[in-house]
Amino acid sequence: MLSILKYLHIFVVLLIGSYPALPVADQEVEYRSGAPKFEEVWNQFYADPGHEPELADTLINARRKMTGTICEAIKHIDMKCRRYAIEPLGFIGDNRALPTLQIILKDEKEKDYFHGDALKAIYLIDERLGTTYANEFIGSNEYLTMIGKAILTKASWLKERPKED
Repeated sequence: MLSILKYLHIFVVLLIGSYPALPVADQEVEYRSGAPKFEEVWNQFYADPGHEPELADTLINARRKMTGTICEAIKHIDMKCRRYAIEPLGFIGDNRALPTLQIILKDEKEKDYFHGDALKAIYLIDERLGTTYANEFIGSNEYLTMIGKAILTKASWLKERPKED
């Protein structure tokens, strides 16, 4: 029985590929990559700000030094506040985030809004690449189409940092 489970695990890993998304848990998890160096930033990010724009600001204000640790954290599909960690990568503007964002954009198992957020972040980092992906993914889902059309028309709101309404 153990050998069957072992081979089943290997098969699943091969089927998923080199970037397996972790299974969705019943509860979201506070991933804190890079700790303790970034512990204070993560504490601020996961604290309940009362409104969502402050979540993005915490990571954006930490700048490029957080790129790797944010990318590591958003690989986990059960990350608490994951959506608010994807978009800041675009405002940080670090090319090192592109591979992780491209994986999220292209992964059919991801939720639609993660696809759109990843596309927006890619565009903010590299306009040419973002425009290429906008043309490729328009029509994939409603949110991705909205972001794609905004990219193709160079909508100014794409480059505006999140703020409270």
